[in-house]
Amino acid sequence: MTYADIESSPGEGRPYYLYQFIEGDQLWRFTSRATDWLSAGSGGEPIAWEAAAVAHGDVVQTSEIERGRLELTWPLSHPFARRFLAPMGNTPVTLTIFRGHEQVLGETVAHWKGRVVGAEVEGVRILLTCESVFSTLRRAGVRAKYQRLCRHALYGRGCGLEIAHHWQTGTVTAVSGNALTIPEAAGHPDGWFRGGVLRLDAQLGFITGHVGSTLTLSRPMPELAAALANPELDPETGDPLPVLADIAPGCDLRAATCAAKFAKLANFGGFPEIPGRNPFGGSSIV
Repeated sequence: MTYADIESSPGEGRPYYLYQFIEGDQLWRFTSRATDWLSAGSGGEPIAWEAAAVAHGDVVQTSEIERGRLELTWPLSHPFARRFLAPMGNTPVTLTIFRGHEQVLGETVAHWKGRVVGAEVEGVRILLTCESVFSTLRRAGVRAKYQRLCRHALYGRGCGLEIAHHWQTGTVTAVSGNALTIPEAAGHPDGWFRGGVLRLDAQLGFITGHVGSTLTLSRPMPELAAALANPELDPETGDPLPVLADIAPGCDLRAATCAAKFAKLANFGGFPEIPGRNPFGGSSIV
């Protein structure tokens, strides 16, 4: 008996679901089955799925993108779901839901795919809001804008800056929520790293504030706190090793900053001399 045979039967189906989340290099797998489960990967290697009290709403096939959203329900105490209650970072979290039947545990089909866009608490539950992969069709076709500030993303293609040339390694000495202390940051003027990037291994964080040695991130990074609480030990001396992170400076998208801080004025994507009056408003602009 195959998945297709059971799926076409009105009474034989006993479906279960597999939920795979990916954020950068991190991967989490959960199943709606009552116990943890091992499935076989494409190469025959075992793949572990953790049992969780997770469920989702109906999958709707519609041409209206907003109606294609999906909600996942988690217990309030689940640690994976709680991480989304903090502001989300720059790396998207993709979700793929696989559907199978208990009678044919080795066969599943991709049931839904999208990304996590928000979370909220409702009573004793956490609701994760996900939007379909087809929501990417809402992207703007013409992205260049006529504006005073630079229209390019820092370290992006239009900007032309190579972030690899701007990383500075620092030692994380304290973490409190989304604020952390890196003494090396104090060697630059306040605000130097605001709008920049922090990197811890494969994890990236957006820096929203910089005063002295204190950096503020857009959301907490639990990995930083965990690294400080349980530091790696030097194999020779047994002493705790410092927790190192890379930081790259930010930009306020102004022409003066582009020239003085990065010497990239030729790539500046803004138009700082836009007149303050609308030339099409009917009044003189001179």
